[in-house]
Amino acid sequence: MRYAVYVRVSTDKDEQVSSVENQVDICRYWIEKNGYEWDQNAVYFDDGISGTAWLERHAMQLILQKVRKNELDAVVFKSIHRLARDLKDALEIKEILLGHGVRLVTIEEGYDSYYEGNNDMKFEIYAMFAAQLPKTLSTSISAALSAKVRRGEHTGTIPFGYDRIDKKLIINDEEALLVKEMFDWYEDGRGYRMIANNLNKKGCRTRFGNLWSEASVKTIVTNSLYTGEHVMHKYKTVKVDGKKKTVKNPKEKWLVFENHHDAIISKEQWERMNLVSGVKDKKTKSDYRNEFRGIVWCAHCGKRVRAIYAGVRSKYERVYMKCSTYKAYGTCVNHIPVRYEDFRNIVLERLKQKQEYIETRLGAQIKDKLQEKIAKSKKTIKQLESKKEKLLELYMDSFIDKETFVNRNRKLEDDVTAQELELLKLKDKDIQNRETKDIQDAFMLLQEEQDLHKAFQKLIKKIVFYQDGKVDIEYTFDF
Repeated sequence: MRYAVYVRVSTDKDEQVSSVENQVDICRYWIEKNGYEWDQNAVYFDDGISGTAWLERHAMQLILQKVRKNELDAVVFKSIHRLARDLKDALEIKEILLGHGVRLVTIEEGYDSYYEGNNDMKFEIYAMFAAQLPKTLSTSISAALSAKVRRGEHTGTIPFGYDRIDKKLIINDEEALLVKEMFDWYEDGRGYRMIANNLNKKGCRTRFGNLWSEASVKTIVTNSLYTGEHVMHKYKTVKVDGKKKTVKNPKEKWLVFENHHDAIISKEQWERMNLVSGVKDKKTKSDYRNEFRGIVWCAHCGKRVRAIYAGVRSKYERVYMKCSTYKAYGTCVNHIPVRYEDFRNIVLERLKQKQEYIETRLGAQIKDKLQEKIAKSKKTIKQLESKKEKLLELYMDSFIDKETFVNRNRKLEDDVTAQELELLKLKDKDIQNRETKDIQDAFMLLQEEQDLHKAFQKLIKKIVFYQDGKVDIEYTFDF
């Protein structure tokens, strides 16, 4: 029996190593008990993959490829939990396997499609339980955490300004003074960066000995925990296109525990600060979008270079490119800001210089008759397969002897392999040409100045930004 054993863990923690061994041992025991020889090479392993994202599991995709090529007779799982924790996914995988006549075995549930026949009820019930289990566990964990919070216990990381003693938050007097200063400065109108710079100049450091940054200051002055309340269910995890994503819940769904621990700031100050925060947001809000986001890096510290703006009188006025390390900590030597418009013009000019050369170089490639070559290659393979079938018929009808059959068949097999290799090369070239067309389309966007962010993402892999304003551009193409 040609079989595959599928093993999956969702994290790479140490305890999961034993989970892998257990899954393999259980599957091996079943295989040998049923009279089949164990093959270690038949084990397919996915690690660090969420149970609800089966389309991205490489080992699972390899198994399904083999199934579609009729290279497997059975697929063995320790349990349906290892197959999928989403009902739709589990049923879809099952349909693919059974649709190709492949036996499906999940050992813990005692499900074996060979014996179950057309009875899908058993599998569907177990798959339903597997899909419901994470939700049930999540609800149970949430209820347990809520009970702890109601008892005044703290769950999660310990916030700056507090210590955790006997599972409860107790004010750390030294850190609390800094927290109060941050809130007072923010209420007075100082921004996150100014507050961070003030703390760093005073020699103050975070709990872990790091410099204060805009982000670390913002985490504190926007956290209502310092008023003594504890908030749960602020975020939830949803599944989008097979991937898990964390989104913020509407406030009416938050679970707020008032007077959960001693407050460092008053509710009145928090309310006043919310008004200040709202005014600040209005001052800095802009429709402006950084077209270079995610691709510009500082040559000196290796961090991102970001577009910084303090207002928008015209499209690019008062918008600068600046190293994020300097913005956050004020420490990078690459601190002289360059106007966004100047930076943009430099990049556009470099790209336009490259455009003419690229179009001249690639024009002939686009016109290449690859599709005809691919069709011809497929036709040749089909003809060779037909010859193999006819050769087998000649041998079965005793028109040729075994030696002649073996020699001719081997030659045809070699020809098929060579032709399939050629077809793969042609398809690779076709993909490259489609990518080439994408590059040309990106240059068209560039020329018309439409969706420049998309054009830059397509054409530029990385821009390195130097202190003297020089830029090095690494392109996404090498032709």
